[in-house]
Amino acid sequence: KILRLRTDEITPQKNTGDFAQAMMDLGAAICTSSNPKCTICPLKNECQGRADGNPSALPIRQKKADKKVIKGHSFWHERKGKVWLVTRPKQGILGGMRALPDDGWTSKRNGTGIPPSFVDGQNLGFVRHTFSHFSLELNVVTTSANPDGQGGWWPVKEIYGAGMPTLFLKAARLVLAHDLSETFSESRLTQGNTSLKNRQEREREELNSGIQTD
Repeated sequence: KILRLRTDEITPQKNTGDFAQAMMDLGAAICTSSNPKCTICPLKNECQGRADGNPSALPIRQKKADKKVIKGHSFWHERKGKVWLVTRPKQGILGGMRALPDDGWTSKRNGTGIPPSFVDGQNLGFVRHTFSHFSLELNVVTTSANPDGQGGWWPVKEIYGAGMPTLFLKAARLVLAHDLSETFSESRLTQGNTSLKNRQEREREELNSGIQTD
């Protein structure tokens, strides 16, 4: 309110558009928020900030309030290479978009933590996502149980083409990264078992033939 009153005091009656443009140019090129060029400023004699001796301290920025953190769960129902996707309600955050089913979290409250159907899988952890007025921690739970409600099966290999918002793509990446890690671990374990088995067979053959091993 005070700023508006002071602006009204210096705004001319004519050519107000030119005046407004000049003030914007002044702020962009001379009266910058860091290292203002006071020595060449045409308004330096009328500047209260310069008179106070600390023009770089202006404008005074209010500290942004910490965003509230909402917690929820999403559920990855996978069967035969396909994942169950739903369409979010038209009203509310990410309205009308294709997504993973969740536990009813909103921009104002946490989710229930209760899955839409019996979950026999595991919690892979959570992904973080920041909206304009809150942050979300979304736990990702995998399951092979039958999903409830309306939706459809989507090929896991084509999940990035499903048109899901970034939040649920993060959840998908978490699941796929976990699957890849498990596949790699199983592959290493299989290789290790095979190597051990082959070594044992060679040792038996050497013993049978009377050859001593180191």
